[in-house]
Amino acid sequence: MKSSLHHPTNESVTATHTVGTEAPALHSDTRRIVVHTEPAYTVHIEHGLLATVGHHMRALAVTGHPVIITDTHVGPLYADSLVSSLQAADYEPLVYTLPAGEESKSPEQLLHILNFLADHCITRRDVLIALGGGVVGDITGFAAATYMRGIAYVQIPTSLLAMVDSSVGGKTAVNLPAGKNLWGAFKQPRAVFCDPDVLHTLPREEFIGGCGEVVKYTFLDNPALLGLLTKEPLTPQSSHLTDVIAQCVAAKARIVAADETEQGQRQLLNLGHTLAHGLEKYSHYTMPHGYAVAIGIALMAHLGFTHYGLPAEEYRQLIELLRAHHLPVTTEVPLDYLLEAARHDKKSHGLDVTIIVPTSHGHSERITVPHATLAEQLTASLSNV
Repeated sequence: MKSSLHHPTNESVTATHTVGTEAPALHSDTRRIVVHTEPAYTVHIEHGLLATVGHHMRALAVTGHPVIITDTHVGPLYADSLVSSLQAADYEPLVYTLPAGEESKSPEQLLHILNFLADHCITRRDVLIALGGGVVGDITGFAAATYMRGIAYVQIPTSLLAMVDSSVGGKTAVNLPAGKNLWGAFKQPRAVFCDPDVLHTLPREEFIGGCGEVVKYTFLDNPALLGLLTKEPLTPQSSHLTDVIAQCVAAKARIVAADETEQGQRQLLNLGHTLAHGLEKYSHYTMPHGYAVAIGIALMAHLGFTHYGLPAEEYRQLIELLRAHHLPVTTEVPLDYLLEAARHDKKSHGLDVTIIVPTSHGHSERITVPHATLAEQLTASLSNV
């Protein structure tokens, strides 16, 4: 059967809950959010930040050579500015440019990067800088984790998705033929520098994809963010864009600090991802990650509605929130394919798999079920629409 959904629509509910005291205050152009991992590091969110990265690197006491890893989309736009900033702080940076696209998140491209580092005599005193979206950030982090058994790296995310999610938390990986992110390591960056100004050159499709991850955070104990985005969907021109980025980062920082290596609570960050990875693989990674996550969230929300107590009104609110951000909520990919892909997911444990299911206003739960039960529940859920 096909895993399509046809969703009811009505007026969305506006949230009135408040976020915890750890959340950043609204309406500030400069944010500093500390991620309390081992070691701890700071996420800097500030307009115009790219021009001052060299200064911040000196403040981090980085003394070696910076190696900028970027891609053929981002490099022509921002590599020169970053090089100038580093040179102004008396650094001598190198630049490695990989082909843009998910295909570059591969063992072959990782080996090219490692050989580049070796050929240029990079040592443990030096530092890698990931300048790009999620692909660049993931492969740069994994290169840093493995080269000479580990060197420092810094994240400079240039996509909305990378700013709110993948640049924070230290999950690094490349893809294998069997699935996404199957070869990787936990490696926390020295710092993350988010400059919202770079989002002005982000293609519309990429911005929308990032909104898929933003919507994810509205159902991870963040009902205030849910209310904000329900009232005013996010756009590149939104006055609350910096606020939303900061709230997502703060939410992820809290979860990562509580469970750095994904043994429990951190699995909540995978809302929508178990099925999303199957969608991406089915499309040969032509489907943007955020779009796949949105469909995965929609499928899990419908499962929550039919089997785990998510009220109908809140289910409709979540679906309408995805639609308001121009994200897809249906797919024609066969359900059998998605279920088979779930067996290769990192949250699969033999006969069981842990799924993240929206269960109430702004909240989701981790639920471990046998793969056979998940198949039965999703089949029943989709047959009832």
